[in-house]
Amino acid sequence: MAGGPDHPRGPGPASEPEYEVIGGVIDDQPSGLATPKPDPIPRASGAFLVAAGEAWRNTRKSFTSWRFWLACVLAIAAAWGMAAALVVWAESNSWFEVRIRSAVYLIMAVFLALASAVLGAIWGFRHFRGRVIVLLLSGVLRGVAFAVLAGGVLMAVGITVGGPIALAGAAVVVIVLEVALFGLIGAGSRRCFAKVTPGAVLTTVLVAFLCMGNVAVTIMLLPGTTVMDQASVPVNVQRDDSGTVTGYECVGELRPVEVAHTEHVVWLATPNPALLLGSIGAEIVPPDNELGWVLAGLQFAADGPSRQVPCLGGESSTGLPPSMPVALTGLALQALLAALVLIAGRWLAARRL
Repeated sequence: MAGGPDHPRGPGPASEPEYEVIGGVIDDQPSGLATPKPDPIPRASGAFLVAAGEAWRNTRKSFTSWRFWLACVLAIAAAWGMAAALVVWAESNSWFEVRIRSAVYLIMAVFLALASAVLGAIWGFRHFRGRVIVLLLSGVLRGVAFAVLAGGVLMAVGITVGGPIALAGAAVVVIVLEVALFGLIGAGSRRCFAKVTPGAVLTTVLVAFLCMGNVAVTIMLLPGTTVMDQASVPVNVQRDDSGTVTGYECVGELRPVEVAHTEHVVWLATPNPALLLGSIGAEIVPPDNELGWVLAGLQFAADGPSRQVPCLGGESSTGLPPSMPVALTGLALQALLAALVLIAGRWLAARRL
């Protein structure tokens, strides 16, 4: 019989058949009621492991190339050299009232953030094939490799000249994120065109705008944010150790004041890698540091005049909403731009096929 076994299972009369013939078709599939549905979590983790393995095979070629490590060393050396040259020039022009030993350390961390963005875009442009998750993981792996070298050198400089060592840890995190996100921008720009040259031009334009152009545009737009507003008189003013106003109450009638609504345009500068690191460093650098106010300047501008002009509109400090961290805004805008470029690149590549 078609559904019967070739041999009985044991001694004795006839054994039960292994399959049941229904309508001439053998139903040898397990019942969905008898077998529980597979857990989706192992399947998702398995897909991630596959993507991680593909990303490792993608980046392993970079790690075995002397050009990759030479680019990392040159970027670190350039960041240190430009920071040292900028500090010497500033001191020769009496920009600092006293000599700030940690200035090289702080400025070098900022230049390393810019270098990570440029390197990430270049690496992503060269290795643009693969799924988005693979491209992202590949960027993270390359970012970790560069961040280990850069973080070690930055920490050595910080120990030598003095400065908050925690800033080196923050720089390592920013470097990894910037290499990964700018790598997606570079990969998406390359996919937008069949030829290399137009993709390289688009990558250069986007990186140049995010690293320099957005700051220049923001500075040009700032004078147009100055308007006349109304404010009352603050009383019971409270300050922290650095002298920053932390609380106050408002009394009296409103009077006209001139304020600058910098929050209307400063969001353009938040994706800048240097300012992004500076906004994170402002939480780490002690408030009595001579350059601490420079790092916190972007956050002040993003908060607008309500933080700088007490009782603006007659509103006390208790009625002000909490500040949105500049770093989160900048990372969100970078991720949004990377997503747009990737979607455009894949759509154009599909049309070419």
